[in-house]
Amino acid sequence: MGFFRIGGGFARSAVLGWVVCLLAACEDPFAPPERPPVAAETQHAYFPLRIGQYAEYRIDSIIFDFGPSGQTVRDTVRLQAREEVVDTFRDETGLLQYRIERYERPSDTVAWALRRVWAAARTTTQAIRQEENLRFLRLVFPLTPRMRWDGNRWIDPTQEIEVAGERLRPFVGWSYRADSVDVSAQIGTFRFDSVLVVTEVDYTNAIERRLSKAWYARHVGLVRREQWILDSQYCNQTPPPADCLTRPWELKGQKGYILRQTLLRYH
Repeated sequence: MGFFRIGGGFARSAVLGWVVCLLAACEDPFAPPERPPVAAETQHAYFPLRIGQYAEYRIDSIIFDFGPSGQTVRDTVRLQAREEVVDTFRDETGLLQYRIERYERPSDTVAWALRRVWAAARTTTQAIRQEENLRFLRLVFPLTPRMRWDGNRWIDPTQEIEVAGERLRPFVGWSYRADSVDVSAQIGTFRFDSVLVVTEVDYTNAIERRLSKAWYARHVGLVRREQWILDSQYCNQTPPPADCLTRPWELKGQKGYILRQTLLRYH
């Protein structure tokens, strides 16, 4: 913004406008748009997308369910999953999406079976995953430690899922937070120099446990995930048990699941 001279002096209105602009920290409307910070561009490596890339995981889970006599039944399930980027397409908004095929098998000795087709996209400031009918804002760029964002902005928090025939509302109270950025970490058999750790939810009350945490490595993507989606009526007894709030959720949970996903191989 420039000053105007009238009769050899600065115009009073121009001077006042300049002072107000300084105090308000307003931007020059004629200045060229700023480029995204370099950190944002370099952090894109935490969410790589290219045709031909794949990652294989070991998944260990415990499924909680009510037994026929009202007792809690815990079923341990182990499997392997492979996620491979196989193609691209444009969605209805013109955004470039990457088609991800997810395969599963119970062990190394069994052939892969295609189970799901998902999608992912990355913009300058966002990393998005579409899984079934759920759309997640997994990362935002640039990220700094303790930064928060609404990763479930496209998901109704009252939406239910079904686990072993039981209905749960897992998405209440989620608030994504970057715990660590560019730290070294041991993930399974791999040692990574640059890892991003994100807590998506960490919430507990007397009847609900919600934990979802993800680890991303540069040029690899997701390398580890842990989730606890559990409900319990243990504390709703009359009178409540003395260990209502201290009893471990592995023992208190009555429906839902605990899941741990760890990287096995990648390319």
